[in-house]
Amino acid sequence: WLEKRLIYAQENKATHIFVYTHFPWFLRHENETDEEVVTFSGAPPGWGPEGTSFPDNYFTIPFEERQMAMLLFRKYNVTACFSGHFHQNVVAKSSWGMDMIVTGALSMTLSSGMASELSNGEINGIGMRTVDVGEAGEFTHKWFLLDE
Repeated sequence: WLEKRLIYAQENKATHIFVYTHFPWFLRHENETDEEVVTFSGAPPGWGPEGTSFPDNYFTIPFEERQMAMLLFRKYNVTACFSGHFHQNVVAKSSWGMDMIVTGALSMTLSSGMASELSNGEINGIGMRTVDVGEAGEFTHKWFLLDE
């Protein structure tokens, strides 16, 4: 079904192809393995027992499934993928330039051991993201904290 939707977009001369998922496809690059992502995301105080944390590799789509999708995304020139689930911001790119944008939560935020590397300068907190779509293949996005 996924390839059929991508073919449909291509046949109808879509100027942008965005893929939305709950789980991020990757955090740093499309070829990262679970063994490579060794950091943890800590929960905020008051959420769960003190010291509660989650392995960051829990938050992404498993490598084998990801590789199948990445082949299709590259073949059909997907512009960007947007997701959540990680409860913090990530701005990354694939090796061919597809954006992987993970938007933090409107509820509880987590803090990864590699948050500064992943966030591309975006402040972690409760907020939302806007996306402005431009000419073919071009778009901008901006993260806003709710209290701004």
